[in-house]
Amino acid sequence: MIRSFTRFAASVAVAAGMCVSAQAKGPATKQVILISVDGMTPMEYTDAAGHGLKIPNISALRDAGCSSPGMLGVFPASTYPSHTAMITGQPPGVHGIVSNTPIDPMNLEFGGWYYYAEKIKTPTLWEALHDAHLKTAAVSWPVTVGAKVDYLLPEYRPVRTEEDVDLMHVLSTPGLFAEMQKVNTTDRPMTDAWRTDAVIEILRTRKPSLLALHLSDLDEEQHRFGPHTPQTHEQLETIDAEIGKIRAFVEQSGRAKETTWIIVSDHGFTEVAKLYQPLVALREAGLITTDKTGRVTSWKVYTRNSTGSFFLEAKDRNDHESIEKATKIIEEAAADPANGIAHVYTPEQIKAMGGDPDAFLAVDPVKGFGFGNNLAGPKVTASAGKGAHGFNPEMPEMHPSFILSGAGIAACKSLEGVTIEDVGPTAAALLGAKIPGAQGRDARTLEKH
Repeated sequence: MIRSFTRFAASVAVAAGMCVSAQAKGPATKQVILISVDGMTPMEYTDAAGHGLKIPNISALRDAGCSSPGMLGVFPASTYPSHTAMITGQPPGVHGIVSNTPIDPMNLEFGGWYYYAEKIKTPTLWEALHDAHLKTAAVSWPVTVGAKVDYLLPEYRPVRTEEDVDLMHVLSTPGLFAEMQKVNTTDRPMTDAWRTDAVIEILRTRKPSLLALHLSDLDEEQHRFGPHTPQTHEQLETIDAEIGKIRAFVEQSGRAKETTWIIVSDHGFTEVAKLYQPLVALREAGLITTDKTGRVTSWKVYTRNSTGSFFLEAKDRNDHESIEKATKIIEEAAADPANGIAHVYTPEQIKAMGGDPDAFLAVDPVKGFGFGNNLAGPKVTASAGKGAHGFNPEMPEMHPSFILSGAGIAACKSLEGVTIEDVGPTAAALLGAKIPGAQGRDARTLEKH
């Protein structure tokens, strides 16, 4: 089932009527706090008690407002494509951030990700609010280096060294990072706890109309231990307490009645035990060459995305011979169940799902499998991590979270039909603005019949 059909089905379900609060009465929203809890699955708040979770703050926001049993995400269900879809209202194939990282077989980027806002091809939430003369703040939101954000602490590489700290001073709004270092004096800035303290200080001193926060510690724990484990539940409870600190400040500031909360995630998570290594097969076929140390020296086709579903791109789009050769290799691999390949998608299908427009095929694994980036060795290996994302968004385990609560939002039982592209348009509409050309909708327009 491709994404375009699912989007149509979702709109039909909405028309049939499950919720929500388009007609809700209450104070006008003057402040939107958008918090992304990286990797949080909807079942963790729809059945917190059943999982033994104590998340009173997330649960309170859920109970006071509306929550989705699972948004439809983007292809691939990865952090940077998903966060960019939220703030543009567009799928990756349109907004341009089609994976976490660029294709870089020779490591010329030194492991760099899509950090820079200039790579986004469509209007953003930040720009829409700027044009509406509203102030914005973003703390560790992906793809924001250089973004038109008034108070910015961007997501960049992990802050581990003095040079990393120096870079954050330069990449952030002038003076802001140094100020936040005085608020939280840890020698490891940009942890979730540090970000939380920074958010509270920004709310206190700058009072932006929109504050967007990305919390990533849960994602890291789920990669390591797998989803729905004691370790990841403990981490989510810690994050809930951090959200509680922000809620307490908003209440103390006297702005609770004019604040709307949007709590989201970028993707879900699933368990992974084995990896198929497509680059091994491509190297053996001569489509990738390496030196004696195993480093790539040349390539004709290469994979994009990591662990989850992958795309294949050609260095030269007119190299039909290499494209046909690579396609045959993957199709033959898919015919062997031992390789764990579930689906191979054509360019037309990729486009319909909003994926990488430069890919000549995309591949999904069967449950329990993922894809690796080894260049040598066996084609099927054990997975070092126990959890992964980045798969087709149709996969139920990949569905992101969505909670809408606070000013102007009436409680409802379940908010059906929300897509990840609806997040930014909803935030913009709450503040009386609109993201130009966005495919996403204001989620408050979903009505109960």
